[in-house]
Amino acid sequence: MKSIKYILTLLIAVAFFNGSGFAQDSTKVARKAAKAADIKRLIDSKRFIFQAQYANPLGGGVTTLNGRLINITPNVSGSSGHVYLNYNYDVRVRPDSVIAYLPYFGRTTFAPAYNPSDNGVKFTSTKFGYDVKTTKKGNTVITITPQDAGYNRKMTFTISPQGSATLQMIITNRDAISYDGYIAEKD
Repeated sequence: MKSIKYILTLLIAVAFFNGSGFAQDSTKVARKAAKAADIKRLIDSKRFIFQAQYANPLGGGVTTLNGRLINITPNVSGSSGHVYLNYNYDVRVRPDSVIAYLPYFGRTTFAPAYNPSDNGVKFTSTKFGYDVKTTKKGNTVITITPQDAGYNRKMTFTISPQGSATLQMIITNRDAISYDGYIAEKD
């Protein structure tokens, strides 16, 4: 009789813990699905902000930031850097415009005349191509090709269903650069 009580107690305990785990898992899945739906809505509406958290220059090495010399690839020789951005650098995408305000770290292959206000990736474009594709893994790839933004040639966003994103930029007369960050709702 004691063994039957023991088995019943064990079965009830297992059922209880499995049931609560299932409820937590289903809540987690529901939150992920809601987040993915929000991100999809932002992409479809062409109204989002890419908030940059890191810059990834192509060549790495040393650069200047706010007048200070910074080693962007500490303890790594010849590899690309990973620079933490502690300011509000972003790209704002709207149906009628793309506004970029990002820092630039890298090499310029042709510098016409020095312009102190041209020390980053800063532009507003009202004429641009906007192409959206979905990968097999569920990521969304958005390619924006500004036609009126001077030296900026192509911006490629790779966005996960949960909103983390990478922006790769191809810029005329400069090394390519990428940024890591996330997608948020336009304010």
